[in-house]
Amino acid sequence: MFGKSMKKTRKLSSRFVLLFSAVTLPLLLILFAVGHYAQDVVLTQVANSYQNLVNSNLNMIDRSLDDITTNMVYNVDHDENFQKFGQTGLSDSEYYFAQMELIQRNSAYRSYYHTVDMFYVYSKPNNVLATTNVMTDTDHDQVSSWITQTLNNQEALRPLMYQWTVIQIGQEHYLHRVVSDDTSNNAYIGALISMNTLKLPLKDVRTGGDVLFADKDGMILSQPSGSLSKEFRLPADKLAQNTSFSYSDGGKKLFIITSQSPLSGISMAVVLPYSDLLKGLKQFQTVINLLPLFVLVILLIYLFVFRRIILTPILQLLGTIRRVKDGDMEMKLPESQITEFAIINHTFNNMMDEIKDLKIDVYEERLNAQKAELKHLQMQINPHFFLNTMNIIFQLADLKRYELVKKTVRHMVGYFRFMLGTSRDTITLSQELEHIRNYLEIQKMRYQDSFDFEIACTEELLDARIPSLLIQPFVENAMIHGMSVKGEPFLLQIMAARDVDSVDRMLIEVKDNGKGISAGLMEELAADHYKPSSEDNHIGIWNVKKRAAMRYGSLARIYFQPNEIKGLVVRLILPIDYRREQDEHGADAGR
Repeated sequence: MFGKSMKKTRKLSSRFVLLFSAVTLPLLLILFAVGHYAQDVVLTQVANSYQNLVNSNLNMIDRSLDDITTNMVYNVDHDENFQKFGQTGLSDSEYYFAQMELIQRNSAYRSYYHTVDMFYVYSKPNNVLATTNVMTDTDHDQVSSWITQTLNNQEALRPLMYQWTVIQIGQEHYLHRVVSDDTSNNAYIGALISMNTLKLPLKDVRTGGDVLFADKDGMILSQPSGSLSKEFRLPADKLAQNTSFSYSDGGKKLFIITSQSPLSGISMAVVLPYSDLLKGLKQFQTVINLLPLFVLVILLIYLFVFRRIILTPILQLLGTIRRVKDGDMEMKLPESQITEFAIINHTFNNMMDEIKDLKIDVYEERLNAQKAELKHLQMQINPHFFLNTMNIIFQLADLKRYELVKKTVRHMVGYFRFMLGTSRDTITLSQELEHIRNYLEIQKMRYQDSFDFEIACTEELLDARIPSLLIQPFVENAMIHGMSVKGEPFLLQIMAARDVDSVDRMLIEVKDNGKGISAGLMEELAADHYKPSSEDNHIGIWNVKKRAAMRYGSLARIYFQPNEIKGLVVRLILPIDYRREQDEHGADAGR
């Protein structure tokens, strides 16, 4: 078809798609880039805003912790009531008034420092604990028990001294600081700040968001909102960087801004869901996400219109050209509403009319040329056979073997009567085999016991018609090139039967046990464009191949292969045809 004779090409529709894609894809990429850039701008602005908020709150918390520490240290060093509270041997009234003064002072401190949930003082010699109040939802006995046990346990107390530390009482976490007289350690003053209290100033930070406090390992110290999972933790490697980052909690994408306190070591984090954070860009993102679908719909509409206006007329033209190439010369293109295609179709239809007229004349000339060439090919007979036959007759007559002379003359007459019937284009397979038998009987007279032959044909194929002299050249070629008088007798076998692979074809086989031919020569003879270098070199085989191609085209096959033991096998596969043809005088060609 066209693909074998033309360079690799692309269809017009594929070029249109490529052109459309070359225009739309860059636009889509730009829109996607703008969308991502807008998202990055929003995230950067949110991160900067909340980073400042977190840093300012942490700084405020650190300053409050410093002030609380300063006041507690001042009480330890300068408050007489604190010093009395840790002494023994005081009267009940003195001890009572000292305790009440400390409680009132600490209550005043708590009203100033709103983040402090509890101030407490503890007298170790007297085992008395006084507190300003009890935190909400926390059991007073549980808190008091923890303070008393911790302050009476030096190993547990040692890491809590001189710094703010994170402790856990029950299910809550607190910032804790305790101060005492380093010389006697008879009395202690301390403060407890709930982590949930620290996040109260930022409880309305953003709808859907949350403020969390975490330790250095990322464990959450404050109570998280219900939108976060119970196992939620912050990545420890991010907490010390005072940065913003994306994080995932059970498939929910979060945007987190963190900052760490250098004083207490805790980290404050603002957690914002992406869905709420980018709510303002949701419609814009939806439009961007739907753009490819929108572009696809436009492309399909364009393709439909393009196909109807341009591709359909072109496909009609190509289809008509293919039909004409296959031999349908009656094909015509329909009228078109498009001016350019109307001109093309009209010109094509006129051209087809002219080609039909020319083809009739060319076809007739070609038939006459083929008939003349066929007659010429049929006349290309080797004259050496006639001379050899006359020599055989002379020798038999000289030996006075007159019966053999008559038999040889009878076969020679049949042979040359057949050869002189040049007006016949086709003959029956039985006539061809009978002609070959005459030829081989004469050769048998010549070579006697050094040669033998067998001819076999299924009865149903005897009336099948083939071009004349189609098998005889292979028989003659075997006698000339394959026979050897040395060694075992030369055996030539001719067989005709229905092809087992295709019931509408016949297989004709010419087999000998002679010299055979080389693989290179077999390949050369089997080539489609084989042509002998001279008229004496396998001219008969070339004659047969050319005539078979004229008669059957690609339906005829000729194969050359070595015999199982030695020699050559030639196989002809031809269509089975029983139709009779008329010669140039109108007579039946088979008569």
